[in-house]
Amino acid sequence: GVPSARFGRDLWQDVRYALRTARKQPGFTTAAVLTLALGIGANTAIFSLVNATLFWRPPVRASEQLVYVFNGGVGGIFSYPGYVALRDGNRVFDGCLVWGGITASLNADAVTDVVSGLIVTGNFFDVLGVTAARGRLLTSADDVTVGGHPVAVISHQLWQTRFGARSDIVGHEVLLNGHRFAIVGITPPEFTGPQLGATGDLYVPMMMQAVMRPPRARFSGEMNPDLLKNARSSWLVAIGRLKPGVTPAQAASDLGAVATHFIRTLDPSAPARQIPVTPMDDGDPTQREQIRSVATLLGSIVAVVLLIACVNVANLLLSRTASRRRELALRLAIGASRWRIVRQLVTESVLLALGGGLVGLGLAWLLVRSFAAWTPSGALPIAIDFAIDRRVLLFSFVLSLVTGVAFGLLPALRASRPDLLPALKDDSFVPDERSRRLGLKRALVVAEVALSVSLLVVAGLFVRSLDAARAIDPGIDADKLLTAPLSVNLLRYTRAQGRQFYQQVIERSQALPGVESAAIARVAVLTGGSRTSSFAVEGRPASRDRFTSEGAGTVAEDPDAINVNVVSPGFFRTLGIGLVRGRDFGIRDGENAPPVAIVTEAAARRHFPDSDPIGQRVSLNGPAGPWLQIVGVVRDSKYADIAESPLPVVYLPLMQNHETGVTLYVRSTVPPASLAGAIRGEVKALEPNLPFTTRTMAETIGVSLSPARIGAILISAFGGLALLLAAVGVYGVLAFSIARRTREMGIRVALGADARKVFALVVREGMTLVAIGMVIGLGGAALGATWLGSFLYTIGPRDPVAFATAPGVLAVVALLACLVPAYRAMRISPVVALRQ
Repeated sequence: GVPSARFGRDLWQDVRYALRTARKQPGFTTAAVLTLALGIGANTAIFSLVNATLFWRPPVRASEQLVYVFNGGVGGIFSYPGYVALRDGNRVFDGCLVWGGITASLNADAVTDVVSGLIVTGNFFDVLGVTAARGRLLTSADDVTVGGHPVAVISHQLWQTRFGARSDIVGHEVLLNGHRFAIVGITPPEFTGPQLGATGDLYVPMMMQAVMRPPRARFSGEMNPDLLKNARSSWLVAIGRLKPGVTPAQAASDLGAVATHFIRTLDPSAPARQIPVTPMDDGDPTQREQIRSVATLLGSIVAVVLLIACVNVANLLLSRTASRRRELALRLAIGASRWRIVRQLVTESVLLALGGGLVGLGLAWLLVRSFAAWTPSGALPIAIDFAIDRRVLLFSFVLSLVTGVAFGLLPALRASRPDLLPALKDDSFVPDERSRRLGLKRALVVAEVALSVSLLVVAGLFVRSLDAARAIDPGIDADKLLTAPLSVNLLRYTRAQGRQFYQQVIERSQALPGVESAAIARVAVLTGGSRTSSFAVEGRPASRDRFTSEGAGTVAEDPDAINVNVVSPGFFRTLGIGLVRGRDFGIRDGENAPPVAIVTEAAARRHFPDSDPIGQRVSLNGPAGPWLQIVGVVRDSKYADIAESPLPVVYLPLMQNHETGVTLYVRSTVPPASLAGAIRGEVKALEPNLPFTTRTMAETIGVSLSPARIGAILISAFGGLALLLAAVGVYGVLAFSIARRTREMGIRVALGADARKVFALVVREGMTLVAIGMVIGLGGAALGATWLGSFLYTIGPRDPVAFATAPGVLAVVALLACLVPAYRAMRISPVVALRQ
């Protein structure tokens, strides 16, 4: 109606007037827009992380009907027989699939690469509702006969990068793990896999498990036992499509009964099994909690940066409205309502914020691109595809609107209540008005300093944490080591072939110039991997009734659990791990020799606190044996993670415990990276179909520290931005104060005040505000720092160095910000000042 039309005309009038005002004051407009752009851009960039993870939705049909099914067993995953029982016994799914991650050797056009992918049931794409971009996808007909379906589907990205988007790819044959497969189709570009971060370039039928996912632990190329028949080997992730009207809670109840029946066929005394069912759109719960904690930390930090930017712009607006007192008083005097004045000023603020949001989008895009560029491969636990999509654009727009109202409302309310008579006279010397305005500006600066020092403390904690992590002694000679995976499990080597290959690789590597020694280990150290087993000592009662080699809990939680690694002779010498007592493995510890083991000092302290472990017999399969005799104790070293406490580890000799997927370690007397080409040549000469990559141990440690490094860089950058904004705020309020007190300063100088005293007066005023803000900020940082403990390495959340450094840095920068206004104040001419 008429009121709405009038409101629209008035709003358009406000917008036009705001644009004219912005053009008339380009300096103010530029400063406000850029300040807001920094805060809004940082928040938009972090929201793109949240959008790409917490709001990720799989590109499948009707994803709201899909659920993850988590077995109550180890890792929440299923064995293949367990999946069959679930598939055939449930009454709640229209379809149920499982998949497992694979790494494969891809040999095409005489080039061998390592590709990651998924081994899936034949109904995988049908249940998900994914269609092919070219050719066809896997079907149930491709998943019937064990070993009888050598077909594969590749991702759109692999088709473009590895095969050059060749048009005849469908039907093209390649070697996967040394076996010939036909490519039958390509997935659509938007489909990257069924789980965030579980990107797949290759999809093969489940019935090809013996070729594509051979067991690595304890089994050789003969593939016994078969994972498709082993009901106790859990390695598959399950997804189901709910029938119409079925809720996740109803599905969990039904599946729990199915799982309980199945598990009791294996163990009649087993307790009832619970099966958690989670909507696929909500993501993996474990993964989601990790992402949420990181997003909360970063989101809180950039929110503080935006708040500081808003305080700065609010101070700018207070300064500008001071110069518009006469204009606003005149509008009120001729009949404008206070609401009309407030709306006009808020409109101007919102337009500034929208400009800041537009520039901030460009800044966010640059931040996201830069982050993706300098994040090293393997630094993040999941693969993330950042994008500035519609949700991010909407977030930036809404944030800009809210920001405009937030920083503009208080100055607008203050400006809409001037003292009319002095304002109409344009009398700037109004003590009450001046003191009120300066009081608000000072309060805003105190808040700005408090927020900045809190953020600087957080940045200091992360930098200190990174420095502490870098200083950790890994217990190995990292700067002398080159590593390379030897995944002969991909090629189904027999036990004899594997042993011969390992021996030849070690001999050829040690024969190269610059190589001091070489060795092999099953578990690659400092890569986050581990392998645990039950641990029993002969003649000692166990604290558990049942033992299984694969069923132990984590070493930290389970007193009967221990980390297990299988290594070749010379492993400890190659890595620089000292022998404390006893002996190392040697050629005498062959397949037919008595089984032996070596333990770390941590294992000796835990399991043999009052006796010498040398000569003691232990078992990794429970009190019934078989038994291994401990022949040596080695020093503790970092095993899975650089920041871990010493872990109990038992080492077994490779000749007595054949492994089909290992890592080669080469100790050099020259820079390790310089040996990569020579070692690659020796390995390729022995097995051209084996994918081969190298990495120095220093690089491995660097990757393990990448999350800490990324956090320190990001948070330090935001802390530096907050410091800059706080310095600008201190400078601004002092400059405004000097401008408003020019007459006062002139009188002081005219009455004989020394210029140095005027200088000290201004500096003292500024630093008093800074000191108050620092006290408040340090108190807030101390209260909130406990939450940061889980993100820090080796230092506490109230590290005194961080808490001392942050206010020191801020004090220096703030003092520099005070000097320019103070210098101007001491140079005020009394004649000019008294003339005002």
